[in-house]
Amino acid sequence: MFYNCAYRFGYGEVSWALKWLKKIFSKEKAGEGQGGEEAPLTLALSHVEEWLKGRSQEPEFEKRVRSLYDAIERMAKNLEGDLSALEKAEPKEGVPPRLLKAGSAAREKVTRQMTFLSDRLAPPANVDTRSAEEYHSAMMKHLQNTVQKFGRAQRYTAALFPREVETINSDLGTISRHLSDLGDEVRERKESLEKFVEATDLASQVSERRYQIKALKDEISGDEDLLAVLRDRERGHQKDIETWTRSDEGKKNLGERKALEQKLRERDQIEMSMTDLVSPLTKALSRIMKQDDSDRIALQHREVFEKLSSSPARALEGDVSGALLELKSKVDLLGLRDKKRDRIIEQIDHLLEDRPLEVLKARHLRLKGEIEELEQSLGRSGRETARLKEKRDQVRQKIPALEAAIEERKRSLANLEERHSLDLADLKEKLEEIAEGRVEIDIRR
Repeated sequence: MFYNCAYRFGYGEVSWALKWLKKIFSKEKAGEGQGGEEAPLTLALSHVEEWLKGRSQEPEFEKRVRSLYDAIERMAKNLEGDLSALEKAEPKEGVPPRLLKAGSAAREKVTRQMTFLSDRLAPPANVDTRSAEEYHSAMMKHLQNTVQKFGRAQRYTAALFPREVETINSDLGTISRHLSDLGDEVRERKESLEKFVEATDLASQVSERRYQIKALKDEISGDEDLLAVLRDRERGHQKDIETWTRSDEGKKNLGERKALEQKLRERDQIEMSMTDLVSPLTKALSRIMKQDDSDRIALQHREVFEKLSSSPARALEGDVSGALLELKSKVDLLGLRDKKRDRIIEQIDHLLEDRPLEVLKARHLRLKGEIEELEQSLGRSGRETARLKEKRDQVRQKIPALEAAIEERKRSLANLEERHSLDLADLKEKLEEIAEGRVEIDIRR
Protein backbone atom coordinates (compact mmCIF):
# COMPACT_ATOMS: atom_id res chain seq x y z
CA MET A 1 0.00 0.00 0.00
CA PHE A 2 2.81 2.41 0.83
CA TYR A 3 4.49 1.60 -2.48
CA ASN A 4 1.31 2.40 -4.33
CA CYS A 5 0.94 5.73 -2.49
CA ALA A 6 4.57 6.60 -3.11
CA TYR A 7 4.16 5.74 -6.77
CA ARG A 8 1.00 7.81 -7.03
CA PHE A 9 1.76 10.90 -4.97
CA GLY A 10 5.53 11.06 -4.48
CA TYR A 11 7.46 10.57 -1.25
CA GLY A 12 7.06 14.21 -0.06
CA GLU A 13 3.30 13.96 -0.40
CA VAL A 14 3.28 10.58 1.36
CA SER A 15 5.23 12.07 4.26
CA TRP A 16 2.67 14.85 4.59
CA ALA A 17 -0.21 12.35 4.33
CA LEU A 18 1.29 10.14 7.04
CA LYS A 19 1.66 13.13 9.37
CA TRP A 20 -1.93 14.08 8.71
CA LEU A 21 -3.15 10.54 9.40
CA LYS A 22 -1.08 10.45 12.57
CA LYS A 23 -2.81 13.62 13.83
CA ILE A 24 -6.22 12.17 13.00
CA PHE A 25 -5.46 8.96 14.90
CA SER A 26 -4.00 10.86 17.85
CA LYS A 27 -7.16 12.97 18.03
CA GLU A 28 -9.34 9.87 17.99
CA LYS A 29 -7.32 8.30 20.80
CA ALA A 30 -7.47 11.49 22.85
CA GLY A 31 -11.22 11.65 22.30
CA GLU A 32 -11.65 8.07 23.48
CA GLY A 33 -9.70 8.85 26.67
CA GLN A 34 -12.03 11.75 27.50
CA GLY A 35 -15.36 10.09 27.25
CA GLY A 36 -15.69 10.62 23.49
CA GLU A 37 -14.96 14.38 23.54
CA GLU A 38 -12.38 15.31 20.94
CA ALA A 39 -9.25 16.85 22.44
CA PRO A 40 -8.27 20.22 20.96
CA LEU A 41 -5.32 20.48 18.63
CA THR A 42 -2.61 22.52 20.36
CA LEU A 43 -0.30 24.54 18.15
CA ALA A 44 2.71 26.58 19.19
CA LEU A 45 2.40 30.10 17.81
CA SER A 46 5.85 29.77 16.25
CA HIS A 47 4.69 26.66 14.32
CA VAL A 48 1.33 27.94 13.09
CA GLU A 49 2.65 29.13 9.73
CA GLU A 50 4.43 25.81 9.14
CA TRP A 51 1.23 23.94 10.06
CA LEU A 52 -0.81 26.10 7.68
CA LYS A 53 1.68 25.49 4.90
CA GLY A 54 1.33 21.74 5.41
CA ARG A 55 -2.47 21.86 5.57
CA SER A 56 -2.66 24.03 2.47
CA GLN A 57 -0.97 21.39 0.32
CA GLU A 58 -3.34 19.84 -2.19
CA PRO A 59 -1.70 17.01 -4.19
CA GLU A 60 -4.85 16.59 -6.26
CA PHE A 61 -4.54 20.15 -7.54
CA GLU A 62 -0.99 19.55 -8.65
CA LYS A 63 -2.05 16.31 -10.25
CA ARG A 64 -4.84 18.00 -12.22
CA VAL A 65 -2.57 20.86 -13.28
CA ARG A 66 0.10 18.42 -14.41
CA SER A 67 -2.53 16.56 -16.39
CA LEU A 68 -3.61 19.79 -18.09
CA TYR A 69 0.03 20.68 -18.79
CA ASP A 70 0.52 17.28 -20.42
CA ALA A 71 -2.62 17.74 -22.51
CA ILE A 72 -1.46 21.20 -23.64
CA GLU A 73 1.97 19.82 -24.55
CA ARG A 74 0.33 17.09 -26.63
CA MET A 75 -1.82 19.66 -28.38
CA ALA A 76 1.27 21.80 -29.01
CA LYS A 77 2.85 18.84 -30.81
CA ASN A 78 -0.37 18.24 -32.73
CA LEU A 79 -0.41 21.90 -33.69
CA GLU A 80 3.17 21.65 -34.92
CA GLY A 81 2.24 18.67 -37.07
CA ASP A 82 -0.86 20.34 -38.41
CA LEU A 83 1.11 23.50 -39.23
CA SER A 84 3.62 21.35 -41.11
CA ALA A 85 0.74 19.76 -43.01
CA LEU A 86 -0.58 23.21 -43.86
CA GLU A 87 2.80 24.25 -45.19
CA LYS A 88 2.96 21.15 -47.43
CA ALA A 89 -0.65 21.21 -48.61
CA GLU A 90 -1.40 21.81 -52.30
CA PRO A 91 -4.43 23.84 -53.42
CA LYS A 92 -7.06 22.30 -55.65
CA GLU A 93 -6.80 22.74 -59.37
CA GLY A 94 -8.69 25.55 -60.99
CA VAL A 95 -8.28 28.08 -58.20
CA PRO A 96 -8.42 31.64 -59.55
CA PRO A 97 -4.93 33.21 -59.69
CA ARG A 98 -5.82 36.13 -57.46
CA LEU A 99 -7.22 33.82 -54.76
CA LEU A 100 -4.22 31.52 -55.14
CA LYS A 101 -1.84 34.42 -54.62
CA ALA A 102 -3.74 35.86 -51.64
CA GLY A 103 -4.28 32.45 -50.04
CA SER A 104 -0.61 31.48 -50.38
CA ALA A 105 0.52 34.74 -48.75
CA ALA A 106 -2.08 34.30 -46.00
CA ARG A 107 -0.85 30.74 -45.39
CA GLU A 108 2.65 32.02 -44.69
CA LYS A 109 1.29 34.62 -42.26
CA VAL A 110 -0.91 32.08 -40.46
CA THR A 111 1.96 29.62 -40.23
CA ARG A 112 4.31 32.19 -38.71
CA GLN A 113 1.70 33.31 -36.18
CA MET A 114 0.77 29.79 -35.21
CA THR A 115 4.42 28.75 -34.89
CA PHE A 116 5.01 31.73 -32.60
CA LEU A 117 2.11 30.52 -30.41
CA SER A 118 3.22 26.89 -30.51
CA ASP A 119 6.74 27.77 -29.35
CA ARG A 120 5.30 29.39 -26.21
CA LEU A 121 2.88 26.66 -25.25
CA ALA A 122 5.48 24.75 -23.26
CA PRO A 123 4.20 24.70 -19.63
CA PRO A 124 6.46 25.65 -16.68
CA ALA A 125 8.29 22.98 -14.71
CA ASN A 126 6.55 23.96 -11.46
CA VAL A 127 2.90 23.14 -10.82
CA ASP A 128 2.32 25.53 -7.92
CA THR A 129 -0.54 28.02 -7.95
CA ARG A 130 1.56 31.07 -8.77
CA SER A 131 3.35 29.44 -11.73
CA ALA A 132 0.07 28.07 -13.08
CA GLU A 133 -1.62 31.48 -12.77
CA GLU A 134 1.24 33.28 -14.54
CA TYR A 135 1.33 30.66 -17.31
CA HIS A 136 -2.45 30.79 -17.79
CA SER A 137 -2.46 34.61 -17.97
CA ALA A 138 0.42 34.74 -20.47
CA MET A 139 -1.04 32.03 -22.73
CA MET A 140 -4.49 33.59 -22.79
CA LYS A 141 -2.93 36.84 -24.02
CA HIS A 142 -0.93 34.99 -26.69
CA LEU A 143 -4.00 33.07 -27.79
CA GLN A 144 -6.09 36.24 -27.98
CA ASN A 145 -3.42 38.04 -30.00
CA THR A 146 -3.13 35.04 -32.32
CA VAL A 147 -6.87 34.86 -32.97
CA GLN A 148 -7.02 38.60 -33.62
CA LYS A 149 -4.12 38.47 -36.06
CA PHE A 150 -5.42 35.23 -37.62
CA GLY A 151 -8.65 36.98 -38.75
CA ARG A 152 -8.60 37.84 -42.46
CA ALA A 153 -5.56 35.70 -43.25
CA GLN A 154 -7.41 32.67 -41.87
CA ARG A 155 -10.32 33.21 -44.27
CA TYR A 156 -8.06 33.35 -47.32
CA THR A 157 -6.09 30.33 -46.10
CA ALA A 158 -9.29 28.38 -45.41
CA ALA A 159 -10.48 29.10 -48.93
CA LEU A 160 -7.45 27.25 -50.33
CA PHE A 161 -6.82 24.69 -47.58
CA PRO A 162 -10.12 24.14 -45.75
CA ARG A 163 -9.29 20.75 -44.19
CA GLU A 164 -5.90 21.86 -42.80
CA VAL A 165 -7.30 25.12 -41.42
CA GLU A 166 -10.22 23.29 -39.81
CA THR A 167 -7.73 20.96 -38.09
CA ILE A 168 -5.72 23.92 -36.82
CA ASN A 169 -8.90 25.61 -35.57
CA SER A 170 -9.77 22.40 -33.77
CA ASP A 171 -6.30 22.42 -32.14
CA LEU A 172 -6.78 26.01 -31.02
CA GLY A 173 -10.21 25.22 -29.61
CA THR A 174 -8.84 22.29 -27.64
CA ILE A 175 -5.94 24.36 -26.33
CA SER A 176 -8.39 27.12 -25.36
CA ARG A 177 -10.52 24.61 -23.43
CA HIS A 178 -7.47 23.27 -21.61
CA LEU A 179 -6.43 26.81 -20.71
CA SER A 180 -9.97 27.54 -19.53
CA ASP A 181 -9.89 24.43 -17.36
CA LEU A 182 -6.51 25.52 -16.02
CA GLY A 183 -7.97 28.96 -15.20
CA ASP A 184 -10.84 27.31 -13.33
CA GLU A 185 -8.39 25.17 -11.37
CA VAL A 186 -6.27 28.20 -10.44
CA ARG A 187 -9.29 30.25 -9.43
CA GLU A 188 -10.70 27.46 -7.25
CA ARG A 189 -7.28 26.83 -5.75
CA LYS A 190 -6.82 30.51 -4.92
CA GLU A 191 -10.25 30.64 -3.32
CA SER A 192 -9.40 27.63 -1.20
CA LEU A 193 -6.06 29.21 -0.27
CA GLU A 194 -7.59 32.53 0.81
CA LYS A 195 -8.33 31.30 4.31
CA PHE A 196 -4.76 29.95 4.58
CA VAL A 197 -3.30 33.25 3.38
CA GLU A 198 -5.48 35.20 5.81
CA ALA A 199 -4.57 32.88 8.67
CA THR A 200 -0.86 33.05 7.78
CA ASP A 201 -0.93 36.86 7.67
CA LEU A 202 -2.81 36.92 10.96
CA ALA A 203 -0.33 34.52 12.58
CA SER A 204 2.52 36.74 11.41
CA GLN A 205 0.70 39.78 12.82
CA VAL A 206 0.10 38.06 16.15
CA SER A 207 3.79 37.12 16.35
CA GLU A 208 4.81 40.68 15.52
CA ARG A 209 2.47 42.07 18.20
CA ARG A 210 3.94 39.58 20.68
CA TYR A 211 7.39 40.93 19.87
CA GLN A 212 6.17 44.53 20.21
CA ILE A 213 4.48 43.76 23.54
CA LYS A 214 7.64 42.14 24.89
CA ALA A 215 9.79 45.05 23.71
CA LEU A 216 7.38 47.57 25.26
CA LYS A 217 7.27 45.64 28.54
CA ASP A 218 11.07 45.60 28.60
CA GLU A 219 11.11 49.38 28.06
CA ILE A 220 8.57 49.92 30.84
CA SER A 221 10.51 47.64 33.16
CA GLY A 222 13.74 49.49 32.39
CA ASP A 223 12.07 52.86 32.96
CA GLU A 224 10.53 51.70 36.23
CA ASP A 225 13.93 50.46 37.41
CA LEU A 226 15.43 53.84 36.50
CA LEU A 227 12.55 55.62 38.27
CA ALA A 228 13.19 53.58 41.40
CA VAL A 229 16.88 54.51 41.23
CA LEU A 230 16.05 58.22 40.83
CA ARG A 231 13.62 58.14 43.74
CA ASP A 232 16.24 56.43 45.89
CA ARG A 233 18.73 59.10 44.91
CA GLU A 234 16.24 61.85 45.67
CA ARG A 235 15.57 60.36 49.11
CA GLY A 236 19.30 60.01 49.66
CA HIS A 237 19.98 63.63 48.76
CA GLN A 238 17.07 64.77 50.93
CA LYS A 239 18.46 62.72 53.80
CA ASP A 240 21.87 64.36 53.29
CA ILE A 241 20.19 67.78 53.47
CA GLU A 242 18.36 66.84 56.66
CA THR A 243 21.53 65.36 58.20
CA TRP A 244 23.46 68.50 57.36
CA THR A 245 20.62 70.64 58.78
CA ARG A 246 20.83 68.73 62.10
CA SER A 247 24.61 69.09 62.25
CA ASP A 248 26.30 71.86 64.29
CA GLU A 249 27.08 73.76 61.12
CA GLY A 250 23.53 73.31 59.89
CA LYS A 251 22.06 74.49 63.16
CA LYS A 252 24.38 77.47 63.10
CA ASN A 253 23.29 78.22 59.56
CA LEU A 254 19.64 78.04 60.56
CA GLY A 255 20.21 80.32 63.54
CA GLU A 256 22.04 82.81 61.39
CA ARG A 257 19.23 82.79 58.84
CA LYS A 258 16.69 83.54 61.55
CA ALA A 259 18.94 86.28 62.96
CA LEU A 260 19.36 87.76 59.48
CA GLU A 261 15.63 87.80 58.93
CA GLN A 262 15.14 89.56 62.28
CA LYS A 263 17.80 92.18 61.57
CA LEU A 264 16.38 92.82 58.10
CA ARG A 265 13.02 93.49 59.69
CA GLU A 266 14.65 95.86 62.20
CA ARG A 267 16.43 97.68 59.37
CA ASP A 268 13.16 98.08 57.49
CA GLN A 269 11.52 99.48 60.61
CA ILE A 270 14.36 102.00 61.10
CA GLU A 271 14.10 103.12 57.48
CA MET A 272 10.34 103.53 57.91
CA SER A 273 10.99 105.65 61.03
CA MET A 274 13.44 107.79 59.04
CA THR A 275 10.81 108.29 56.37
CA ASP A 276 8.24 109.25 59.00
CA LEU A 277 10.62 111.91 60.42
CA VAL A 278 11.27 113.42 56.99
CA SER A 279 7.72 113.14 55.62
CA PRO A 280 6.52 116.47 57.23
CA LEU A 281 9.18 118.20 55.11
CA THR A 282 8.09 116.60 51.84
CA LYS A 283 6.14 119.60 50.51
CA ALA A 284 8.88 122.02 51.43
CA LEU A 285 11.54 119.83 49.80
CA SER A 286 9.49 119.57 46.62
CA ARG A 287 8.97 123.33 46.36
CA ILE A 288 12.55 124.26 47.13
CA MET A 289 13.86 121.94 44.40
CA LYS A 290 11.34 123.35 41.90
CA GLN A 291 12.48 126.89 42.66
CA ASP A 292 16.08 125.74 42.21
CA ASP A 293 15.07 124.30 38.85
CA SER A 294 13.55 127.61 37.83
CA ASP A 295 16.65 129.52 39.03
CA ARG A 296 14.67 131.54 41.58
CA ILE A 297 17.07 130.29 44.23
CA ALA A 298 20.41 128.52 44.21
CA LEU A 299 20.76 125.52 46.49
CA GLN A 300 23.99 124.41 48.09
CA HIS A 301 22.62 121.02 49.23
CA ARG A 302 20.56 120.02 46.20
CA GLU A 303 21.83 116.41 46.23
CA VAL A 304 20.97 115.99 49.92
CA PHE A 305 17.48 117.33 49.31
CA GLU A 306 16.96 114.79 46.54
CA LYS A 307 18.06 111.92 48.78
CA LEU A 308 15.85 113.11 51.63
CA SER A 309 12.89 113.09 49.24
CA SER A 310 13.53 109.65 47.78
CA SER A 311 15.48 107.73 50.46
CA PRO A 312 16.22 109.29 53.85
CA ALA A 313 18.47 106.35 54.76
CA ARG A 314 20.79 107.19 51.84
CA ALA A 315 20.76 110.88 52.82
CA LEU A 316 21.93 109.96 56.31
CA GLU A 317 25.08 108.41 54.93
CA GLY A 318 26.39 112.00 55.12
CA ASP A 319 25.61 115.03 57.29
CA VAL A 320 22.13 116.49 56.72
CA SER A 321 22.31 119.35 59.23
CA GLY A 322 23.59 121.83 56.62
CA ALA A 323 20.76 120.93 54.27
CA LEU A 324 18.19 121.33 57.08
CA LEU A 325 19.56 124.77 58.02
CA GLU A 326 19.42 125.81 54.33
CA LEU A 327 15.82 124.66 54.10
CA LYS A 328 14.92 126.58 57.27
CA SER A 329 16.54 129.75 55.95
CA LYS A 330 14.55 129.65 52.71
CA VAL A 331 11.23 128.37 54.00
CA ASP A 332 9.69 131.86 53.78
CA LEU A 333 10.38 131.83 50.03
CA LEU A 334 8.30 128.71 49.38
CA GLY A 335 4.84 130.31 49.55
CA LEU A 336 3.57 128.03 52.31
CA ARG A 337 0.63 128.77 54.53
CA ASP A 338 1.51 129.93 58.00
CA LYS A 339 0.41 126.77 59.79
CA LYS A 340 2.28 124.57 57.29
CA ARG A 341 5.34 126.83 57.51
CA ASP A 342 5.26 126.69 61.34
CA ARG A 343 4.99 122.89 61.37
CA ILE A 344 7.92 122.57 58.95
CA ILE A 345 10.12 124.91 61.03
CA GLU A 346 9.11 123.03 64.17
CA GLN A 347 10.07 119.70 62.54
CA ILE A 348 13.39 121.09 61.29
CA ASP A 349 14.21 122.36 64.81
CA HIS A 350 13.31 118.96 66.21
CA LEU A 351 15.62 117.22 63.76
CA LEU A 352 18.46 119.67 64.46
CA GLU A 353 18.12 119.89 68.23
CA ASP A 354 16.98 116.40 69.28
CA ARG A 355 18.91 114.70 66.44
CA PRO A 356 16.55 111.68 66.11
CA LEU A 357 17.84 110.98 62.59
CA GLU A 358 21.39 110.58 63.91
CA VAL A 359 20.16 108.09 66.54
CA LEU A 360 18.43 106.09 63.82
CA LYS A 361 21.47 106.44 61.59
CA ALA A 362 23.69 104.90 64.29
CA ARG A 363 21.32 101.97 64.74
CA HIS A 364 21.05 101.61 60.94
CA LEU A 365 24.85 101.52 60.52
CA ARG A 366 25.20 98.94 63.30
CA LEU A 367 22.53 96.74 61.75
CA LYS A 368 24.05 97.13 58.31
CA GLY A 369 27.37 95.81 59.63
CA GLU A 370 25.71 92.91 61.42
CA ILE A 371 23.67 92.04 58.31
CA GLU A 372 26.81 92.04 56.13
CA GLU A 373 28.60 89.73 58.58
CA LEU A 374 25.65 87.33 58.68
CA GLU A 375 25.33 87.34 54.87
CA GLN A 376 29.03 86.55 54.50
CA SER A 377 28.80 83.71 57.01
CA LEU A 378 25.66 82.35 55.37
CA GLY A 379 27.31 82.67 51.97
CA ARG A 380 30.10 80.36 53.10
CA SER A 381 27.89 77.80 54.83
CA GLY A 382 25.08 78.21 52.32
CA ARG A 383 27.26 76.84 49.52
CA GLU A 384 27.04 73.39 51.07
CA THR A 385 23.25 73.67 51.38
CA ALA A 386 23.02 74.89 47.80
CA ARG A 387 25.24 72.06 46.60
CA LEU A 388 23.11 69.43 48.32
CA LYS A 389 19.86 70.97 47.13
CA GLU A 390 21.14 71.28 43.57
CA LYS A 391 22.00 67.57 43.49
CA ARG A 392 18.55 66.73 44.84
CA ASP A 393 16.76 69.09 42.45
CA GLN A 394 18.64 67.77 39.42
CA VAL A 395 17.34 64.29 40.22
CA ARG A 396 13.89 65.55 41.17
CA GLN A 397 13.43 67.33 37.85
CA LYS A 398 13.90 64.08 35.89
CA ILE A 399 11.20 62.16 37.77
CA PRO A 400 7.97 63.78 36.39
CA ALA A 401 9.06 63.37 32.76
CA LEU A 402 9.99 59.74 33.36
CA GLU A 403 6.70 59.07 35.17
CA ALA A 404 4.77 60.58 32.24
CA ALA A 405 6.74 58.46 29.76
CA ILE A 406 5.97 55.31 31.74
CA GLU A 407 2.25 56.12 31.83
CA GLU A 408 2.24 56.78 28.08
CA ARG A 409 3.99 53.46 27.41
CA LYS A 410 1.53 51.66 29.68
CA ARG A 411 -1.38 53.11 27.69
CA SER A 412 0.30 52.00 24.47
CA LEU A 413 0.85 48.56 25.98
CA ALA A 414 -2.83 48.25 26.97
CA ASN A 415 -3.92 49.16 23.42
CA LEU A 416 -1.41 46.74 21.93
CA GLU A 417 -2.50 43.91 24.22
CA GLU A 418 -6.14 44.56 23.34
CA ARG A 419 -5.40 44.37 19.60
CA HIS A 420 -3.27 41.27 20.19
CA SER A 421 -6.12 39.61 22.05
CA LEU A 422 -8.56 40.34 19.21
CA ASP A 423 -6.09 39.10 16.58
CA LEU A 424 -5.45 35.95 18.59
CA ALA A 425 -9.19 35.25 18.81
CA ASP A 426 -9.54 35.78 15.04
CA LEU A 427 -6.57 33.49 14.38
CA LYS A 428 -8.03 30.79 16.62
CA GLU A 429 -11.34 31.00 14.77
CA LYS A 430 -9.67 30.69 11.36
CA LEU A 431 -7.48 27.79 12.48
CA GLU A 432 -10.52 25.94 13.83
CA GLU A 433 -12.27 26.49 10.52
CA ILE A 434 -9.29 25.01 8.68
CA ALA A 435 -8.76 22.17 11.17
CA GLU A 436 -12.53 21.53 11.37
CA GLY A 437 -12.19 21.15 15.11
CA ARG A 438 -11.07 22.81 18.30
CA VAL A 439 -7.65 24.47 18.28
CA GLU A 440 -5.61 25.91 21.12
CA ILE A 441 -2.66 28.25 20.47
CA ASP A 442 0.31 28.10 22.81
CA ILE A 443 1.60 31.67 22.63
CA ARG A 444 4.52 30.85 24.92
CA ARG A 445 6.23 28.87 22.18
